[in-house]
Amino acid sequence: MLRVKEVATRLDVHPATVYRWIRSGRLESVRYGKPQVAGAEPDGPGGSIRVPEAALSVFVPPVEQVA
Repeated sequence: MLRVKEVATRLDVHPATVYRWIRSGRLESVRYGKPQVAGAEPDGPGGSIRVPEAALSVFVPPVEQVA
């Protein structure tokens, strides 16, 4: 499992770009250590995000269009 910063380094992009890909569903990820609080929102803050190596090996970054 890779940290977001490691994924960004391997793909030569900014970590914010990796988070954007994860949020949009383009890149598979897993959240670990999310605090379990009664009544808490399931997608709220907390925990750490990891990207499986297998997801990275099949991931093809979107091609940027330059105007």
